[in-house]
Amino acid sequence: MKLNHIDLQVPDVQRTVLFFERYFDFELQSNRASPAIAILSDRQGLVLVLQRLKNKTDAYPEGFHVGFIVDREDLVHGFRERASSDGLEVSEVIRNNRGVMVYCKAPGDFLVEVNCRPSAG
Repeated sequence: MKLNHIDLQVPDVQRTVLFFERYFDFELQSNRASPAIAILSDRQGLVLVLQRLKNKTDAYPEGFHVGFIVDREDLVHGFRERASSDGLEVSEVIRNNRGVMVYCKAPGDFLVEVNCRPSAG
């Protein structure tokens, strides 16, 4: 069995589309003009569905996040610099036994993690 899609509920579909296109190289597969739904692909088999949040008082639980793994630590630092200079809320670089990572607040008020796991050396 393979995970093939994730569906996120967001208040602003188009703003969130731009976020995933800009920072994670997702490709829009559906009508760009739709305010209600967007379907994106990572070009490696994962589909990300963004749907307009129906109840504006709904919120993701504390700690909810989606994560991206990169294979080099400099990519974590580069993401942090780029997101920060674009005015996004992004954590300092964190280094622990799980690797080197940052967390960024995405449109829709959920977190996105960019992580480089420690090498098995």
